[in-house]
Amino acid sequence: MFFPHGLGHLIGLDVHDMEDLGEDHVGYDDKTKRSDQFGFAYLRFAKELQPGHVLTVEPGIYFIPALIDKWKRDEKLIQFIDYERIEKYKDFGGIRIEDNVLVTEDGSRVLGKSIPKKVREVEEITAK
Repeated sequence: MFFPHGLGHLIGLDVHDMEDLGEDHVGYDDKTKRSDQFGFAYLRFAKELQPGHVLTVEPGIYFIPALIDKWKRDEKLIQFIDYERIEKYKDFGGIRIEDNVLVTEDGSRVLGKSIPKKVREVEEITAK
């Protein structure tokens, strides 16, 4: 409910590189099939990463009033979600941190400037 999209996507010639070909064609192959497990089913790219791939990594959290109301009405995951506590966040909207990452021979490298991600860093920059 709080993360209703994929975790990232390829980038290259286009912002959502090759997206029009379809996620199943671009992000999966004969060796790697899309999962039907909740959460993993939304993974856009599941192939083994190779040096030279450039992709986004974009975790976030979203409070979507219509979705919250529907899940609450349907009593979905009530053993895990405190719907009364969530009410105060419904007008927050959401936030996402997006990094563009180059896969290298020995790991990865974030492209572009570093952005604040830790609570202390965010508080420092928002206090200015």
